[in-house]
Amino acid sequence: MPMTHVSMRKGKPASFRTAVLKGIHASLHEALGVHPEAFFMTIAEHDEANFLANETFPFKRSPDLLLIQITLTAGRNADDKKRFYERLVKTLQANPGVDPADVFINIIEVAAENWSPGNGLAGRNAAIPAPSAS
Repeated sequence: MPMTHVSMRKGKPASFRTAVLKGIHASLHEALGVHPEAFFMTIAEHDEANFLANETFPFKRSPDLLLIQITLTAGRNADDKKRFYERLVKTLQANPGVDPADVFINIIEVAAENWSPGNGLAGRNAAIPAPSAS
């Protein structure tokens, strides 16, 4: 049940922002096995004066840089994360057309007990019903 926050400069249309969020969620689901209904995501748009990011280090980026921070339950290995990074870059490049250099990702891992999905429930899976046997 990840929480995703994207920061970007103002000016992109709603369709672009929606494609970014949907692309992130699809990549989380496909590459890391995140539940298909577990999406809790925001985008914050910033005026130029409120968005400072180096556009030359460690390589050249454009002003269209996306700062993507995802909080996840701990447990994925380095290969899983690498697969996610690669998948996300390809997904966002295809739609809405983000340059791979403009996809800056930070994953924060936390213990499962650090989640409460609501109603005072504890644990990230507290509110997810077990699959029914068929």
